[in-house]
Amino acid sequence: MKKNLHKLLPLAAACAATLMLAACGGGSSTPADPVAPVAPIPPVVPVAPPPATTLSGTAAVGAPVAGSVIAIDSKGKVSVAVSTGAGGAYTLDVGGMTAPFLLSITGTAGGKQVTMNSIATAAGQTVNITPLTDLIVSTASGQPGGAALASVCAPVANAVPAACTAALANAATQQRLDAAIAAVVAMIKPINTSNTNPLTGAFVANGTGMDAVLDQILVAPAEAQGAMATVTLIATNSTLGSVTLPAAAGGAATIPAATPPSDADLLKANAAASVLPEIRACMASLSALYPKTGFVAPSTAAVSPFIDSAFNMGTGVGQAEIVSALTSTDQAAHAGLTIEALGLASVNMQPLSTDEIATLTSSSSTSTSRVADFINNRLGAGATAIGFTAGKPSSAWVQLRIGTDAGMLNWKLVKTSDTSACAGGWKLAGSGHLDMHMNARIQRSLDGAGAATFAREWAAHVELDTVLQDNPAINKIDVRGPGLTTFGDFQIPGTAGSKLQLILPATGYTHMRIADSNGAASAFYNNAEAIQSCQDLASLPAGTPGLGAGTACIDETKVAPGKVYVWTLKTANGPVSAFPFQINAVPLSKAFARANQASLFATITSITPAKLSSIPAATLLDGAVTFNYTQSATYGSKMDNCGLYLFNGATPVLNAEQNAVGQETACTFTTSGLNSLASNVADPAQSGSSLFKFTGPVTNGGLWVTTIVLGNQASSGQPYPN
Repeated sequence: MKKNLHKLLPLAAACAATLMLAACGGGSSTPADPVAPVAPIPPVVPVAPPPATTLSGTAAVGAPVAGSVIAIDSKGKVSVAVSTGAGGAYTLDVGGMTAPFLLSITGTAGGKQVTMNSIATAAGQTVNITPLTDLIVSTASGQPGGAALASVCAPVANAVPAACTAALANAATQQRLDAAIAAVVAMIKPINTSNTNPLTGAFVANGTGMDAVLDQILVAPAEAQGAMATVTLIATNSTLGSVTLPAAAGGAATIPAATPPSDADLLKANAAASVLPEIRACMASLSALYPKTGFVAPSTAAVSPFIDSAFNMGTGVGQAEIVSALTSTDQAAHAGLTIEALGLASVNMQPLSTDEIATLTSSSSTSTSRVADFINNRLGAGATAIGFTAGKPSSAWVQLRIGTDAGMLNWKLVKTSDTSACAGGWKLAGSGHLDMHMNARIQRSLDGAGAATFAREWAAHVELDTVLQDNPAINKIDVRGPGLTTFGDFQIPGTAGSKLQLILPATGYTHMRIADSNGAASAFYNNAEAIQSCQDLASLPAGTPGLGAGTACIDETKVAPGKVYVWTLKTANGPVSAFPFQINAVPLSKAFARANQASLFATITSITPAKLSSIPAATLLDGAVTFNYTQSATYGSKMDNCGLYLFNGATPVLNAEQNAVGQETACTFTTSGLNSLASNVADPAQSGSSLFKFTGPVTNGGLWVTTIVLGNQASSGQPYPN
């Protein structure tokens, strides 16, 4: 019989498809059995992966950033904030949000206050947050980045203003974003040996790869429309590139071609790349002498190899004095003490020469930016942060943090052949100037009912005895720098800034105090050592006692972390010495402090004795007063100090500040732990000194606890129950 091929082909196809099953069309002993139908095999449909819902990356400025990250989407929705982890790593949930995203971090890097931004075009991306990504966002959006953009984008009720989403839309425009990334990539190309993409390239904040690039450069942001941002090599002050913002927000930035460093500068930069890693290793070895457990004060022999013979912190504080402090439990030596190298200074920070002082203080100068002129002149003369001998680094000005102090120190280190303490041979040589600080402060005052009011300060703190050690004839200090002015000048747009004057303290106080523009003690600040924001003063009621045109203040729109100020010490005959100082933070806003009280301020839980009237008079108060308190870890706050102040009416009776570092839950006042003391009882053994006790009536008093958080001293004060 002739077979019908057309009928057999489908069956053959089915057999082929079912080769691994029972035989098809045969093998049955009963030919009449029907052929079992074969079910068709469904096609394989690929399973789509779930949509990405996170962003992750590293937040660093060289040192990792400890802080809080948020994302803002194209519709103005704000993510839940997350804290960075080890090494500045973060992972942020953006599920349910709409790309692109603006990322912002508020935090600290080695004690320096940091606010930076970045951008992601889709969920699932690796997105870093660094000074370079902030420059990318600023360039692409056509407006200042950093704290300025973060302020524009400050969330209110989990939403942001339209100006913020407009900035994000501009920054995310593909052509603009690509151009900004390409510009930054070109700037850092000579030192970016790993070819890491600064925006999306994964890296670890460990001093290598992209982190090493961040350690070697200074990104000076454009702080206003029409201003220029620059990227320079710290080692040589060589400009790698610049960006000029448009006159109006949202316009196109001007991006000139990158300017590669010369071969000689590049050789120096490469040689300098080892400076920070070596210094950090040396400081880690020094810190290892102060373990948290099993601590015993190190010996002079153990500490001395870390201190150069030329160490200088002003008159009277040399190598012997610093070694003594670091080996004495009555001074700096305590369990867990750390000395960290945060980064390179922006310029050589040595005290000013006679010629520099004369130029800075010249009465015929018409410059409104004398400190900026001084810095530019010093950099132009080659006085960069790293000194070279025969082409190799021999000294470095480094940003240091000692313990958990709010301030950032710029100290000189020198490279020696003595490697007995650490392989690099780097030794501390000090700053050459007075022990002082310019800390940012946010203060909370609680009344008897627990209601809170807030104040912000820009400190200019130096103790009188420290000043007189330098020269006993000094009676005034002038401070110059960005934003310093008087209330009258602030109220007239375009007027020149003013110097801040510090004068001798009033009776019962130990620190230099603020003067009005006429040189007399401030009628507004009384005997204070710190000034306020001009913007805060402008919000005070008309007729506020003491507030006038000559009241010193700081225009906070002109100041930012990293700005440099110059202190000039004077006698009646004129200036005798001057030195630069770099700030590391600005005061937190009152709104931020009010909204985050529990995360910023310590809470006093109990006081012993419970009543002010129970504090024993006319006896040494060691161990007599204890505060117990708690603090939050949200922003990485650390204890700094606690204080006790007693008054007879308005007359100070006793004011004591106790070091609280290492006492994380309670502070017991002891003479050996006091940072400062003012009492109406003189110490007969030390002329001009006080004893830690009081006599006479005490009618009222108070207490405070201070934490270090986001680069601020965050103090919370309350009445001592009587």
